Amino acid sequence: MSTALEAASLIMIPTSYSDGLLASAKPNDGAGDFTFTRGSNISATRVNADGNIEKGYENLLLQSNTFDTTWAVANGTITSGESGYDGSNNAWLYTKNASFGQVRQSISASNVLTCSIYVKLYDETEADSIYFRADSSGGTASAYFNLSTQSINTASNIIDSDIESVGDDWFRISMTFDRTITIIRIYPSLGNNTNTTSGSIYIQDAQLNQGMVAYPYVETTTAPVAAGILEDTPRIDFSGGNQSLLLEPSRTNESPHSEYYDVFLNYGTGKCTFTPNAAISPEGFQNSFKVVLNSNQQNGGGAISTRMRRFTQGAIITFSMFFKADEFDQVILGGFFQNESATFNLKDGSVVSQASNVIDAYSIPFGNGWYRCVVTYTFQDGIGNGYLYSGFRVVAISDGVSSVGDGVKGLFAYGAQFEEATYPTSYIPTYGVSQTRLNDVTDRGSNLAYTGNYTLFMEFELTKDGVYFLNSNTSTAYNFFIENDDCYFQFGRTGGDSGSVSFVNMFYWRAALGTTIKMAFYKSGTNAKLFVNGRPYTPSGNTLSTGNEVLDWRYLNYTTTPNRQQQAYIKQLVEFETALSDEACIELTTI
Repeated sequence: MSTALEAASLIMIPTSYSDGLLASAKPNDGAGDFTFTRGSNISATRVNADGNIEKGYENLLLQSNTFDTTWAVANGTITSGESGYDGSNNAWLYTKNASFGQVRQSISASNVLTCSIYVKLYDETEADSIYFRADSSGGTASAYFNLSTQSINTASNIIDSDIESVGDDWFRISMTFDRTITIIRIYPSLGNNTNTTSGSIYIQDAQLNQGMVAYPYVETTTAPVAAGILEDTPRIDFSGGNQSLLLEPSRTNESPHSEYYDVFLNYGTGKCTFTPNAAISPEGFQNSFKVVLNSNQQNGGGAISTRMRRFTQGAIITFSMFFKADEFDQVILGGFFQNESATFNLKDGSVVSQASNVIDAYSIPFGNGWYRCVVTYTFQDGIGNGYLYSGFRVVAISDGVSSVGDGVKGLFAYGAQFEEATYPTSYIPTYGVSQTRLNDVTDRGSNLAYTGNYTLFMEFELTKDGVYFLNSNTSTAYNFFIENDDCYFQFGRTGGDSGSVSFVNMFYWRAALGTTIKMAFYKSGTNAKLFVNGRPYTPSGNTLSTGNEVLDWRYLNYTTTPNRQQQAYIKQLVEFETALSDEACIELTTI
C-alpha cells in the first residue's frame, strides 16, 4: 500500500463491520464510521471468503433448547442438565409414562421448511426410534428415524430427510417439507410404534428454518433468532477472490421457489425427474437438485411459472441459475417458446447458441464446477397472457456426443432467479413466494467535511450498469457515477439531490466493464485533477468555478432517483485533507 496513505484522514477498507455498522480503519475512534441499512428481511446474500454463497436464516422455534417452557410435555416427564452432543450439560431427557408420549410446540409457519433436532437413545430396547412430525391441515409431514440402524423408515409428505451422526451416539435428524404447519412433535418410538407406555430419549437444540437443509443451529428464547447475513449487515463480498463492499439496488426474485424444483412445471410431462439435496451447492451445503432425464428422452427440465404478476411485452428479463455438469453437460436456459433462450456448455461455461430475442447470455464461474448461467431477453408475451413462463432443459449431450436419458444421467441445478432488469444481482433465495431485497445504504452523516484542499481516492470494480457511488444533499459538493462504461466525475453542482442539478465541471472517461478502477481526485485552490489507473485527466472546464467546492458527501449508492441506485463493489475509500502531488496520485492509482 502507498506511503501516501499515512497522511489520510479517513480510510475505509471493508474488513470491520457489524449489523448496522461499517467501520473505518482511520480514524479508529468511531468518528469515520458509516451506518449501514438495508432493512426489513434477511434475503440478501454474499460470496464469503470460502467462495460460498452465504445467506441469512432464522430459527423459527421458540425456547429452542428449553423444553419445559414454550414446549408442551405430554404423557411423560422432562429433565434438564443432561450431557449433550457438544460436551455441555445442556441436553434434556424425556421419559414417557403412557402411550403417545411426546414433546411438542405450537408454531405457525409455511412454505419450504426444514425441522431438525439433536437426539440420542436412552434404552433402545424400549425406544430405538424417533417419530418426528409436523402437523398440517394439508397433510402431516412426518418420518420415523431409527437410531439403532441409522435409517429412516416410514415417511409421509416430506421432500427429504436426513440422519447425521455427530459422535458419542448423538445424531442430528432433519426433515424438509412444503407445508403450512401448526405443531412440531417429537415422540420416542419402538420401531414405528409410538403406542408403547415407556421409553426415553435425549434431545437438544431444536430448529425450524426455511430452506432445503438444516442450517447451523442458532439458539432462541422468546422470539425467533436470525444468523448469517442479517437485515442490516454490510456485505463484505469475495466474488472472484477479491474483497469488496457489495452495494446493490432493490431487486425482486420473481421465482417463488428458487431451490425447490418439484413444484416446477415438468417441461414435457415425464421427460425428467428431480432429486432433492443430491449434491453440494454453491452454498457449500448439500441442497442442490439433480435433474435426471428419463429413459429415451433427449431433453427435459422445469418451467417456472411466475403467476404472481403480469409482465409487459417488451420488458427486459434477466434469468439466472446455477448449474453443474454430471453425466450430461449442456443446458438450455430462458424462455422456451418465443426465442428467448440460450444453450450453455457446463464443461467450460461457454455459450453454445442463443435465440434471436436474447440480448445477452454468459456464465460466471463459481468454483467446484458450478456456473451461474445468465440470459437477458426481451419478453415477447407470445403465450400466458402476460405471465412469465421460463425455465431450463437438460440436454442429453456429454463432451459433444448426443445420447438419450436412461433415468440415471443428468446434471445439477440450484438458485433460480428472475429479475425484471438488464443484469443479475446477487442471489435472492425464495421458499414459496417471490422475495425482494431492499437497496444497501451506507451513510456517514455529516462527518468529515473538508472546505480547503483535499484528495479523494477510491478503488472499485466497474460493474454492469449505472452506479451512484457518492451522493450529497449539499449544494457545493460533488457526485461520481457511471452509466454503462461511460464514467463521470462531477462537482460544483447546485440543488443537492432535489432534482435541480447544474454541474459546473466534469471529468469523463471510458473503461471496459469488469475493470478494476483506482481513481484519485484532488482540489488545490481553483485547480483540480483526476487520476484513473495511473493516467491524469483534467475537467472540461479546466478549473473549478470558485475554489470553494466542498468535500462533503453522505451516501454510498443512495439517491432519490431509484435508477441511480445500482451495483457497486468498493474495495477502498480514502480521503486526505490536502492536495496530494501528481506523483503521489499516480502511485496510488497505478494498477
